[in-house]
Amino acid sequence: MRRAGGRGRSRAPPQVLRGFRPALAGLAAGICIGSIGSLFLLTVEDDERKLSVPVTRRQEPAIVHEALRYGAPSKANVHARSGYVVSYDYRTRNASWVLEYLTKDSLQVVEDTDRTKSHFSVDVLTPEPFRVHPNVFTKSGYDKGHLAPARDMSSSQKAMDESFLMTNISPQVGVGFNRTYWSRFEGFVRHLANQFDGLYVVTGPLFLPKKNKKTGEFHVSYPVLGTPPDVVAVPTHFFKVLLGRKRDGSFLTAGFILPNQVIPEQKNLLDFLTPVDVIEKYAGLLFFDKLDHVEKLELCKETKCALTKATYKRAVGAQ
Repeated sequence: MRRAGGRGRSRAPPQVLRGFRPALAGLAAGICIGSIGSLFLLTVEDDERKLSVPVTRRQEPAIVHEALRYGAPSKANVHARSGYVVSYDYRTRNASWVLEYLTKDSLQVVEDTDRTKSHFSVDVLTPEPFRVHPNVFTKSGYDKGHLAPARDMSSSQKAMDESFLMTNISPQVGVGFNRTYWSRFEGFVRHLANQFDGLYVVTGPLFLPKKNKKTGEFHVSYPVLGTPPDVVAVPTHFFKVLLGRKRDGSFLTAGFILPNQVIPEQKNLLDFLTPVDVIEKYAGLLFFDKLDHVEKLELCKETKCALTKATYKRAVGAQ
């Protein structure tokens, strides 16, 4: 930081802030169906490249204010990986959302991709104060739960390795959820990807209120891992929003909210079906709003939304 008060120096003009709107539409590459409002380019970065992708805005004016002269405290925190895009929340140390684009071809297993060679690791693109180390999960009772599943990343070893970055990980109940019902749910999503021309999948954590039976008030409460102020929030729930693009150009959509707890194996997946607009309100996000003007059919009315009874092996290194 430069010292203030130097003679003869002109003051820098106030910073122009063009706000980031929490919309995911422009990040779903390949959808080019008109536009809503104006577009701007959001730069997403990884360790090798920068990508500029259009993100929907609704004629929001640029903000010029003296208070912004030395920068605003918030950032979009969006990074592109080989198999997914992630927006990371510094406060909760969880992703706000993870977005995948799945196809039948992208899910093909490449022979030299080996999950056992991948290890949970710190995401060095995250500023040091907000990085999560794998050891914070040690003896916590929670699994390191993938948001973009490792099984979706079999197209390359790099994609597999990046799925183990801690910015793609949230604390999940292990037995009865991450290792069973949630894993089966992920398998259902992969099955759907084979039925569509392309499947967009948004996954993220939620921290939902619970009603106090005595007072009738709603409160949000959740455990944290670690020692304050370096803590990782444990989500109360997780969501998935699916957008399937058919070969005829039509779209199907569905949203689900699952509690981060033991779920009986026989539980009907449809019990977790949730209107997408409700998930938007809980998450504070807008999903695929570049398609607001396009009719989207209800996915679970067009296809069977049910989990198979197949069992899955325990995820390598889940704990």
